[in-house]
Amino acid sequence: MQTNRKTIPLQVTRTRYEHPRVKGGGKSRPHSGRGDRPTPLFSAGETVRETGIYEVIHDREHRTAHEVVMLSGDSFPPCDICMERVRFRLIRTAPYIFQDEDFGEPT
Repeated sequence: MQTNRKTIPLQVTRTRYEHPRVKGGGKSRPHSGRGDRPTPLFSAGETVRETGIYEVIHDREHRTAHEVVMLSGDSFPPCDICMERVRFRLIRTAPYIFQDEDFGEPT
Protein backbone atom coordinates (compact mmCIF):
# COMPACT_ATOMS: atom_id res chain seq x y z
CA MET A 1 0.00 0.00 0.00
CA GLN A 2 1.36 3.33 -1.01
CA THR A 3 0.71 6.51 0.97
CA ASN A 4 0.44 9.93 -0.53
CA ARG A 5 3.14 12.17 0.88
CA LYS A 6 2.95 15.89 0.51
CA THR A 7 6.18 17.78 0.13
CA ILE A 8 6.34 20.78 2.39
CA PRO A 9 8.81 23.43 1.19
CA LEU A 10 11.54 24.20 3.69
CA GLN A 11 11.48 27.80 4.72
CA VAL A 12 14.73 29.23 6.02
CA THR A 13 14.50 32.15 8.36
CA ARG A 14 17.49 34.05 9.59
CA THR A 15 17.62 35.00 13.20
CA ARG A 16 19.80 37.68 14.67
CA TYR A 17 22.76 36.24 16.54
CA GLU A 18 22.88 37.20 20.18
CA HIS A 19 26.07 36.98 22.18
CA PRO A 20 25.78 34.71 25.21
CA ARG A 21 25.62 36.43 28.54
CA VAL A 22 28.70 35.93 30.67
CA LYS A 23 29.24 35.90 34.39
CA GLY A 24 30.32 39.27 35.70
CA GLY A 25 27.81 41.26 33.67
CA GLY A 26 29.83 41.15 30.47
CA LYS A 27 32.55 43.44 31.80
CA SER A 28 35.37 43.64 29.37
CA ARG A 29 38.75 42.42 30.46
CA PRO A 30 41.47 44.37 28.69
CA HIS A 31 43.99 42.46 26.65
CA SER A 32 45.59 43.39 23.43
CA GLY A 33 47.31 42.09 20.42
CA ARG A 34 50.00 44.58 19.62
CA GLY A 35 49.41 44.56 15.87
CA ASP A 36 51.90 46.56 13.85
CA ARG A 37 52.94 48.89 16.64
CA PRO A 38 56.58 48.53 17.66
CA THR A 39 56.97 47.28 21.21
CA PRO A 40 59.87 47.98 23.54
CA LEU A 41 62.37 45.36 24.61
CA PHE A 42 62.72 44.57 28.28
CA SER A 43 65.87 43.35 30.02
CA ALA A 44 66.49 40.76 32.72
CA GLY A 45 65.95 42.28 36.13
CA GLU A 46 63.26 44.75 35.02
CA THR A 47 59.80 44.46 36.57
CA VAL A 48 57.06 43.06 34.37
CA ARG A 49 54.43 45.81 33.97
CA GLU A 50 51.74 43.82 32.13
CA THR A 51 50.80 40.17 32.44
CA GLY A 52 50.93 38.54 29.05
CA ILE A 53 52.78 36.52 26.46
CA TYR A 54 56.34 37.65 25.79
CA GLU A 55 58.81 36.69 23.09
CA VAL A 56 62.20 35.77 24.55
CA ILE A 57 65.14 36.87 22.37
CA HIS A 58 68.47 35.33 23.33
CA ASP A 59 71.86 36.97 22.81
CA ARG A 60 73.87 35.59 19.89
CA GLU A 61 70.91 33.38 19.05
CA HIS A 62 72.15 30.40 21.06
CA ARG A 63 68.45 29.47 21.12
CA THR A 64 65.67 30.45 18.75
CA ALA A 65 63.15 32.97 20.01
CA HIS A 66 60.29 31.45 21.97
CA GLU A 67 57.24 32.61 23.89
CA VAL A 68 56.60 32.61 27.63
CA VAL A 69 53.92 33.90 30.00
CA MET A 70 55.06 36.56 32.45
CA LEU A 71 53.04 37.93 35.39
CA SER A 72 52.93 41.61 36.31
CA GLY A 73 55.02 42.38 39.35
CA ASP A 74 57.54 39.61 38.66
CA SER A 75 61.03 40.33 37.33
CA PHE A 76 62.23 39.28 33.91
CA PRO A 77 64.72 36.48 34.64
CA PRO A 78 68.26 36.11 33.28
CA CYS A 79 69.01 33.23 30.90
CA ASP A 80 71.31 30.48 32.17
CA ILE A 81 73.52 30.95 29.07
CA CYS A 82 73.30 34.57 27.92
CA MET A 83 72.59 35.91 31.42
CA GLU A 84 71.34 39.54 31.48
CA ARG A 85 71.75 39.94 27.70
CA VAL A 86 68.43 38.15 27.10
CA ARG A 87 65.56 40.44 25.99
CA PHE A 88 61.79 40.19 26.24
CA ARG A 89 59.13 41.68 23.93
CA LEU A 90 55.44 41.84 24.76
CA ILE A 91 53.45 39.93 22.14
CA ARG A 92 50.00 40.10 23.72
CA THR A 93 48.60 41.05 27.08
CA ALA A 94 46.45 38.39 28.70
CA PRO A 95 45.08 38.27 32.24
CA TYR A 96 46.35 35.53 34.53
CA ILE A 97 43.34 33.37 35.43
CA PHE A 98 43.88 33.57 39.20
CA GLN A 99 44.19 37.37 39.08
CA ASP A 100 40.77 37.55 37.39
CA GLU A 101 37.94 38.68 39.69
CA ASP A 102 35.78 35.69 38.77
CA PHE A 103 38.48 33.09 39.52
CA GLY A 104 40.55 34.62 42.33
CA GLU A 105 40.46 33.57 45.94
CA PRO A 106 37.45 34.87 47.89
CA THR A 107 38.30 37.69 50.28
